[in-house]
Amino acid sequence: MCDNESSVVVVSQYYPPETGAAPTRWKELTDRWADDTSVTVITSAPDYPEGEIYDGYDNRWLRREQQGNVEVFYTKTITASSGNLLRRSLKFIWFMIMALLVGLRYTTPNAVIATSPQPLTGVSAWILARVKRATFVFEVRDLWPESITAVSNFDNTVVIWMIDQTITILYHRSDYLVVVSQAFIEPIVAEGVNPDKIKYFPNGIDLDFYETTEKESPVLKNVDERFTVSYVGTIGRAHGLSVVLDAAQELSEVQFVIVGDGAEREKLEARAADHENVLFTGRRPKEEIPSILRTSDAALVHLRPREIFETVIPSKLLEAMAAGLPVILGVRGEARRILMEADAGIPMEPNNEEDLINAVRQLQQQEKARLHGAKGREYVVEEFNWDHIAAKYLTILKADSCQ
Repeated sequence: MCDNESSVVVVSQYYPPETGAAPTRWKELTDRWADDTSVTVITSAPDYPEGEIYDGYDNRWLRREQQGNVEVFYTKTITASSGNLLRRSLKFIWFMIMALLVGLRYTTPNAVIATSPQPLTGVSAWILARVKRATFVFEVRDLWPESITAVSNFDNTVVIWMIDQTITILYHRSDYLVVVSQAFIEPIVAEGVNPDKIKYFPNGIDLDFYETTEKESPVLKNVDERFTVSYVGTIGRAHGLSVVLDAAQELSEVQFVIVGDGAEREKLEARAADHENVLFTGRRPKEEIPSILRTSDAALVHLRPREIFETVIPSKLLEAMAAGLPVILGVRGEARRILMEADAGIPMEPNNEEDLINAVRQLQQQEKARLHGAKGREYVVEEFNWDHIAAKYLTILKADSCQ
């Protein structure tokens, strides 16, 4: 039994009110941990993905908030849209410096966690942990530099080499490596990392959140009675959503609702001007997502056909399953394994419009769709419960504080 007071610092480029996989993950974990330990989050002023500071926030040097039992530091940022690679790079370097300075000045942790991407959070957390004599946990939510080369035309070999070297150092210097996909373990071990220090804590789901009926989304007034397929998430190069526009031409009896923002939205929305059955809503508050999913008949989860994406588990897959929606999944590898194991929907080949058309038509059979949705919900209840994940994760952090 250990009675030592434990204190956890999380270094994350992204945190609510921003939306997406990282903010959702860290809000769910930190809120739960804060019931049992002191939790501080160091993040940057919210501007993702448009590169504009959110309403109610400003870009001051440091903003300190108490969100429930979690202390949050928002640091000054270099605003950058998701499509501006140069400014995003400067933003990442700037946050690395700011996060370290804030951590050194204001925190006394037993454990410091950096969540990647972006990977330079790991440099801040590593130095902070060593100065404060704390446990350093490096969390891998994407494999870098493989991910950046897979979703962009970036080919600067010197920069890619530097990123690769930085990641390798962080892998080896960390006390624990946390992965969100089991498919990450093999390539990390291939880098010479001790497998005993690798822990698997996937993204989870707040099941109650997807049962709520409290907040209706105003965008629903534009959704008609047709069979509705929704995509909820970032609209970036990696997501290959042009396949929706290709398929929509053959599915006039179906409405596609695309919820979110990102580097590709403007181009796709302009192209969709002649498609009366494709609706772009823009970014919506997280609280509206359950009502959007509840109004949908199926969910689309899609990534371009790249080998690196075969290791990921898109959070939007789990969210749709939690909402009881059948899923059309255009992602190979680990995500497809989960879909098939759960029998939660129909797989399609990425970027294949005929596969998408066929999957939609299969799910227009109401009983088939209902069974897939129910099985998906059952699966996430068993395998991706945030309460269970948070408790197991905190155990390794508190164990080290007792040594």
